[in-house]
Amino acid sequence: MEIEAARHLATRLSLAYYAKGTTLQSPEDGQATRMFIVQKGLISAFRPRAAAASEPALTLTEGECFPIGALISRRPSVLTFVAGQDSFCYQLALADFEHVMDVSPAFRNFATQRLATLLDQSRRGVQRQYTARVSDAHSLASPLRSIISRTPVTVTPDTPIREVLERMKALRIGSVVIVSPGPPGLPVGIFTERDVLDRVALAGIAQEAPIEQAMTHNPFCLPSHAALFEAAQAMTRFRFRHVLVLEEGRLIGVVSERDLFTLQRLSLGEIAKSIEQSENVAALAHASGEVRRLAGALLAQGVGAEQLTQFVTTLNDALTGRALALAALENAPPNTAWCWIGLGSEGRMEQTLATDQDNALIFDLPTGKDLGETRVAFLKFADSANQILDRCGFPLCKGDIMARNPKWCLTPTEWRKTFADWMATPHPEALLNAAIFFDFRALHGETTLADELRQWLNQQASSHAMFFLLMTQNALQVRPPLGLLRDFVADDSELPGTVDLKKYGARPYVDAARIFALKHGVSASNTAERIRLAAPRMRMPPDEAAAIVDGFHFIQLLRLRNQEDVELDERASKDASQEDIATANVRKANPNRIDPDALNALDRRILKEALRQARKLQSRLEMDFQR
Repeated sequence: MEIEAARHLATRLSLAYYAKGTTLQSPEDGQATRMFIVQKGLISAFRPRAAAASEPALTLTEGECFPIGALISRRPSVLTFVAGQDSFCYQLALADFEHVMDVSPAFRNFATQRLATLLDQSRRGVQRQYTARVSDAHSLASPLRSIISRTPVTVTPDTPIREVLERMKALRIGSVVIVSPGPPGLPVGIFTERDVLDRVALAGIAQEAPIEQAMTHNPFCLPSHAALFEAAQAMTRFRFRHVLVLEEGRLIGVVSERDLFTLQRLSLGEIAKSIEQSENVAALAHASGEVRRLAGALLAQGVGAEQLTQFVTTLNDALTGRALALAALENAPPNTAWCWIGLGSEGRMEQTLATDQDNALIFDLPTGKDLGETRVAFLKFADSANQILDRCGFPLCKGDIMARNPKWCLTPTEWRKTFADWMATPHPEALLNAAIFFDFRALHGETTLADELRQWLNQQASSHAMFFLLMTQNALQVRPPLGLLRDFVADDSELPGTVDLKKYGARPYVDAARIFALKHGVSASNTAERIRLAAPRMRMPPDEAAAIVDGFHFIQLLRLRNQEDVELDERASKDASQEDIATANVRKANPNRIDPDALNALDRRILKEALRQARKLQSRLEMDFQR
């Protein structure tokens, strides 16, 4: 907070004692009139009409505040706040709360966007650590405007090609932006060195022709505040080399692939190219290692979990496509339509640095062909692909959920019957399979096969009430590890004092988002997108949905950081003692386990808030499907 605002706040606070069991605030009190800050002790918050022995909706410890939302909205609190033990709380009257909100932008941001503000602080902390460690490198988390060094060269659509070429040669530039005539001169196209060969020389266009005939129409644009990694990701995914940068709708510069990748020792473009040009499995495995190294570098720079997992997924999709091409050289698939689909985290575009294979295959049966023979041919092809991916660092699935398994190499009709049977008879194995297979996404081949299956699934799922009830009960068996007396509850494992962030942190979000998506006909498979798209149909306020998404992404970020730390520990342990090697091996076997006590104060606080958001999402799941 600003120092003057903080001083004013300090003079207005009063300290009060509350014995264990005392109610500090409840809906029956009417409009909230005070903000409480826990100075010492523990405050438990319960939902209205909750049983006396029920679990609190949340617990608050030193430094935490309530009821912020009620004060801002000038309404009663929705929870009953009770002292879980003898506690001291600072109190701030409503009028003083509103005054501080008015004079302190930092306090207002905290009150209205608490989790987002904390996440931004954490991200900046990571970036500071990275800057201290690699001071001569430019972070891909920086805004695009930070590398704009000169005004872009522009021409109008009627400018002769010859004049454009002469200007490019004289200025020694690799691109020219074509803008509409007259103010404000909006970009309508781009012409690059590569276009000279493809669209002028080889196409035989006369150099007296207007540049409009040779330019690339509707060039890709990003705002100047967008991060460098957004441009890098777009270049990697869509295979272009230039991004136009706009500020308030005005063209301010052009960022090229060369601009971005001279800032990095590892190049997204070069990795994508090396994947595409891999002629054998050894070359592809090397490229896969480069993907992991790049992910580690981006993670250290403070790139967010959503963007980082999309990076990893984009490059892993390319790896899968190339693996399938190499597999086809060994065992060619039958000459019919087929689609390779990713499942689980791969299907959700949420792959982390430690991931095995979860995939399947959809194929059309050609007219007059035998189903058994066709399937056998596809299984040989799939086995080759699964083996190649294993050599590239994606271990074979221990549960055999892979396309080489005859159970998961099916025609569209067989897939529909399989899904229908799971929904009609949701026994435990069916529920487990649904949690994996219903997150499918087309990776390679005839994507309409997957799209049609998704459309059919969305139409069928909403009518199976018992399926949703059992899916919900199954999802609610895994609760976020928040304790009553301690912030976090560690479970028994080979690593005492740790919690499994995949099972108890990410899974509650993933399971709830899947159920909401199926119920409301959302076609997305990504957890964050499912929440964003389902929220309006569930009448969930936008700020609530945003906080849930932020919480999920922070847990994903902690998982990624921990996996990178485990990888570094493994490398360092090669020259370590036997005891250290044994510890590194245990951590490698449990890459999703973290020790909350080892986190810094800020990340520990955000983790607690993120787990609360998961609990809140589960509460909505209970209300919607267990009433």
